Amino acid sequence: MKTTKTILCVGLFFVLAFVLLLPGCGDKNQSGSTVDEPDITVQYLEEDYVKQLLRDGAEHVFGSIQLSEGEDDSIVVNIEAKEYVEDPDQPNGFYIEDKNYSLSSVLAPEARCTFLSGGTSLPQIMTAEQFAEAYKKDVEEYGGEKNPDYAEHKLYNIYIMGDQIELILEKYIP
Repeated sequence: MKTTKTILCVGLFFVLAFVLLLPGCGDKNQSGSTVDEPDITVQYLEEDYVKQLLRDGAEHVFGSIQLSEGEDDSIVVNIEAKEYVEDPDQPNGFYIEDKNYSLSSVLAPEARCTFLSGGTSLPQIMTAEQFAEAYKKDVEEYGGEKNPDYAEHKLYNIYIMGDQIELILEKYIP
């Protein structure tokens, strides 16, 4: 009799514990086994997402880019590394120095990008595919024969994780 009560109490305890812990599995910020990301804004990408990428070991490169199509329809980003140097003696308070090296990397299909269309100062968030299309259209419209160095004057903060670019942020240069 005593054993039956003990088994009944232990069983009741496990059922009660299970019922109390079960609501924790229904977290509204979860999708499957991963937590949903916060709203993707330019501020989030430039601050929290950059910190996360750097914390996870991403390499940061600043410079101008040229896009090309790689094998298997991937987007290859050729980067000319540059450095933003603050200098109060310069007319705008800074100058851009060429670091004299370049590198290439593939733009991850799920990469996040910001782009400044047509000389605007408000960046737009784009997917990798949208970014490639906007870049091509922008260079065709504002570059070409009338302004062959146009693409070299558009500058980006690029974050590379392993062998792929995870984030491209266009930098507004007045």
